[in-house]
Amino acid sequence: MTDIKKNILTKKSTMSDAIRVLQECELKIICIVENKKLVGTITDGDIRRALLKNLTLDCDCNKIMNANPEYSTTNNYLLTKNLLNTHSFVPIIDEKNNLIRIVSKTNIDDENSQSCSTVIMAGGRGERLHPLTLDTPKPLLPLQKKPIIHEIIDRLHAHNLKDIYISVHYKGDIIREYFEKTINNTINVKFLEENEPLGTAGCLSLLKNKEITSSIVIINGDVLTDINYSELINYHNKSNKQITVCASFYDIQIPFGTMEIDNDKLINITEKPIKKYLINAGIYVINSNIINELETNKKIDMTDLISSAIRKESVGIFPMHEKWLDIGNHENYDKAKK
Repeated sequence: MTDIKKNILTKKSTMSDAIRVLQECELKIICIVENKKLVGTITDGDIRRALLKNLTLDCDCNKIMNANPEYSTTNNYLLTKNLLNTHSFVPIIDEKNNLIRIVSKTNIDDENSQSCSTVIMAGGRGERLHPLTLDTPKPLLPLQKKPIIHEIIDRLHAHNLKDIYISVHYKGDIIREYFEKTINNTINVKFLEENEPLGTAGCLSLLKNKEITSSIVIINGDVLTDINYSELINYHNKSNKQITVCASFYDIQIPFGTMEIDNDKLINITEKPIKKYLINAGIYVINSNIINELETNKKIDMTDLISSAIRKESVGIFPMHEKWLDIGNHENYDKAKK
């Protein structure tokens, strides 16, 4: 995220100060701030109009600023994108009018990704992978070079998703030890400790005191994918839905010829047809307000949250064309290692 401190001036700063800032800063806009609140902006055009009015270089910024600037608010992706169609730079403020950041057409996707928190669900027992998981939690099962969860985090980092929480229960101390000692804190993660199994979504209630206001990416700790997380987050924010569910395509070939019958008459035979299905890929984006509605430490599954959002017509589907593998059994684990 670009440091915007140099882009901030006060009403009593001078036009000369504003010219210097516009020459030196990457983001060619000045935000006039009082008590952290945005009260105006100055661009190159404002400077030139002031000079045409014969204002001097030592006049106050208060005299040349746009006192009714265009701005967007945190999480309002659609408004931000619309403003960027006509403005090179857009200030972003919070609900108290405090200036948070400045976005441009070139950095909005990266800013959007960085602002999202991520939760990796790693508390399951991995019973289908016995005996491998009797001593090692499934997320730490080794692939070619790294454990599963380390590979997941590397792919999150590739899309600037670095605010990462890991939900742990079964052998959670071993997972903690891996991140605290084995990789020497080169990856910064925080843990959500489930004292009792809370289902596939109950751990999200443990985020209540984290003051998270952005969308939250959720991924199962046994899913490997090349998904473009930046595109996923943008898709979710544009949809104005409460939840976005990632869906992968899954083909099943029926090993027999299937018959199509109409009124007791055979009308067609299809030899070994392939049926295509959309399946839940175990990757989601949810709005932060959903967390506040959860009862703390109460068991609940993602399917419960999705069903509730379906009733409100607030679920979006993100169809995936990227590689995806659920490492839930020995066959898929062998594939992942290759």
